[in-house]
Amino acid sequence: MDMADRGRALRLAAAVLAAMAAIALGAAFLIAPVWQPGYAPAGALPAASAVQDGAVPGAPAEGEAVPVNVNTAGLEQLMQLPGIGEAKAGAILDYRERHGPFAAVEELAEVSGISLRMVEQWGSLVTVGE
Repeated sequence: MDMADRGRALRLAAAVLAAMAAIALGAAFLIAPVWQPGYAPAGALPAASAVQDGAVPGAPAEGEAVPVNVNTAGLEQLMQLPGIGEAKAGAILDYRERHGPFAAVEELAEVSGISLRMVEQWGSLVTVGE
């Protein structure tokens, strides 16, 4: 083996070692995040049911969306729903006035301009009350 071949072999070995080190580091810090600095495993966190100062159990957390009750909401509240403008909000109010309160959220699909797919996408953003 001459010097050129030996140099290529050393460069290849160095490249292989560098690739293996990158894989090992990736596995340690990306695949297994428990090794990341500052990471607290779930067992180390306070219980989700713990009541914080001033928090009301069952009430939405700060910044969490409050569901729109389609049986009591006005035009402005209904317009907060994705895909609902003034015309569709007005259609919901008209439907509610003509047919009474909604018995189920899925009943919104009977309103002109609102599809069952839209209603399903809203998920927990809408409610008919209790």
